[in-house]
Amino acid sequence: MSVSPVRLAVAGARDIVTWGVEALVSDFPDRLQIVPLPRDVSDVEPDVVLFDAIALHGSDGHELDLLVKESASALLVLAREGRPDLTTLALARGADAWVSLEAPADEMVAAIEAAAASYDDDADPGTGNPPRLTIPADLRETAGLSEREAEMLGYILQDLRNAEIAERCFLSVNSVKTYIRGAYRKLGVNNRAQAVLWCVQHGVTHAHR
Repeated sequence: MSVSPVRLAVAGARDIVTWGVEALVSDFPDRLQIVPLPRDVSDVEPDVVLFDAIALHGSDGHELDLLVKESASALLVLAREGRPDLTTLALARGADAWVSLEAPADEMVAAIEAAAASYDDDADPGTGNPPRLTIPADLRETAGLSEREAEMLGYILQDLRNAEIAERCFLSVNSVKTYIRGAYRKLGVNNRAQAVLWCVQHGVTHAHR
């Protein structure tokens, strides 16, 4: 399923790169929309985070690690031609794909859209085992959640991060993100904090077995 316009945030980039991305977005307003990285419960989580690989130079990678662990966004690395090692490092730490900073505008936009679309495809089925943690069936059905989406909410309520959920469920991190994004859409929320608030408002304060 396509996503349009794609909600795009920029992370790790210096001002000149951020300005360049904003200029690109302004040329494709029907396909891309700039949004900030979530800072509080009212913020919308982006479909794609464009992470500048140069941010890994001389850093401990904490910003990227946090995005991998907590965000349901696709992480697209903005690769530097002279530093392929940084791109390799970003992918090894959990980024989903990369696109060159030198890419033509149409190629850059296509890469961003492809990253967003990958999170709206059906997730892999995992092992086929039944969910271990979920919200009550009646509430799940009222919200229109699949069993896997409800299971993801149960784990989010336990404050587990994407990689931890993936390990417990024998899923890829990408699949976990796909289920979380599906749950967000059905609940009408935009990020983890809002999803937790929704659960609390509906009387779900812990995971049900």
